[in-house]
Amino acid sequence: MKRILSAIILIPVALLIVVYAPPTVYLICVGALGSLCIYEYRGLMRNMEIRVQAWLVFPVFYILLGILGCKTIFGWNAIQSGGYIAAGLTAALLAAFLAAVWRRRLSMRERAFSLMAETLGIFYFVLFLYPIFSTRFEFGNAAGLQWTIILLVVIWVNDTAALVVGKKLGRTLFAPKLSPKKTNEGAAGGLAAGVAAAVILQRFLFNDLQTVHVVAVSILGGVFGQLGDLAESLLKRAAEVKDSSQLIPGHGGALDRVDSLLFAFPVLYIYLIFLYQ
Repeated sequence: MKRILSAIILIPVALLIVVYAPPTVYLICVGALGSLCIYEYRGLMRNMEIRVQAWLVFPVFYILLGILGCKTIFGWNAIQSGGYIAAGLTAALLAAFLAAVWRRRLSMRERAFSLMAETLGIFYFVLFLYPIFSTRFEFGNAAGLQWTIILLVVIWVNDTAALVVGKKLGRTLFAPKLSPKKTNEGAAGGLAAGVAAAVILQRFLFNDLQTVHVVAVSILGGVFGQLGDLAESLLKRAAEVKDSSQLIPGHGGALDRVDSLLFAFPVLYIYLIFLYQ
C-alpha cells in the first residue's frame, strides 16, 4: 500500500515538472534530485568504510551540471560548449586529486579509495542526470517533451511489469549475485510491456514520432534501464544494504527510484543525436 500511495503522489509531480517547468526550474529540479542521489551515494560509500567528502562532491556536481545546463539554455555553439565542458571536467578531476593528496588522518590506501569514490560519484550523477535535462530541451519543446514522457512511461511500465511477471512466472534468475529476485522471465515481460506501452502512447498521443524510432528507443531504454538497476544493485550489495535510503515509503531512496533512468536517458540522448535528427 505504501508503494502504491507513493507512486500516486510522485508520478503526477514528475509529469507536472516535465510538462510545465521552464528550463531553469527544470535544471534546478534535476540538481535537487542529484543532491538526494549524492547524499545516498555517500551513505553507501560510508557503509563500505570509504569517506566521500561532501564539501568537494556537492559543489563540483552543481558547477558541472550548471555548465552543461547553460550549454542548453543559452545555446552555446560547439566550440564554446566543448571548451567549457572540457575545462569543467578537467578542473573537477584536478580538485579530486588535490583533495586526496592533502587529506589528513587517512592512510594512502584510504585516500586512494576516497578519490576513486568521489570521482565516480561526481561523473556518475553529472553525466547521467544531465541527459534528463538535455533530452527535454535540446530537440524542440514538443519533441523533447514527447521523448521524455515516452521514456518515463517505458521505465515505469517496465519496472512494474517485470515485478508482476517475475512473481507469477519467474523461474530463471537473471543476476542472482546482484539482484536475487530478478528473473529472465520478469526482465523479458517488463521489456515487452514497456515497448507495448510506448507504441500505444505514440499511436494515440504522439503521432509525429515515427513508430520505428519509438520501438527502438523503448527497447534500448528498457534494456539499459534494467542494467542501470543492476549497476545500483552492485553498489548496494557491496554496501550490504537493501535500499539506498528510506526516503520514499515502499520504494527506498531517490537513487532506488532513478537508477534505471540514469542509464536509460543517456542512451536516449545519444540515440536522438546520432540516429534520429
